[in-house]
Amino acid sequence: MLRWLLLIPFALLFAILAGMVALLVASVASPDIALLIGGGFERLLAALFAQAESGFDPGPTAEAAFTLLGRLGFAIMVAPVVIMAVASELFRIRSGLIQSGLTGLLAALLPLAMLRLARTPSAAEIQIISALFLVGAATGFVYWLIAGRGAGGERVAQQQG
Repeated sequence: MLRWLLLIPFALLFAILAGMVALLVASVASPDIALLIGGGFERLLAALFAQAESGFDPGPTAEAAFTLLGRLGFAIMVAPVVIMAVASELFRIRSGLIQSGLTGLLAALLPLAMLRLARTPSAAEIQIISALFLVGAATGFVYWLIAGRGAGGERVAQQQG
């Protein structure tokens, strides 16, 4: 029970923080990721200020934009590692490769499902999807290092007669 109350939440928090660091490293390594993160915020702020200068209330636009950004951040950083942590605990998945791989897959696919991408991604979008996979794999690996190796608790040893 102590595992569910202390170790798993600590591991999840540390994995999410490691995912943020991995996203920062990806944005330094890839100009497309940096443009997505930095350029997106720059364009959003420019649009909000342009609305304010035109006499329109930028509040609803800002609320919608930040809601979408929050949902995407949740779909990239939080949801994949939490889903895999619960699955690994329930099904006693102790393999680091499986945990980090499936977390990476979820981190790449959940934002696409949220945005309902119904066309073939461009080369730049494939690079971003690959970076999201690596960020998710990093979060899954960090979770596995802290709490995943003992997923599901101790196994009951079978007695031989």
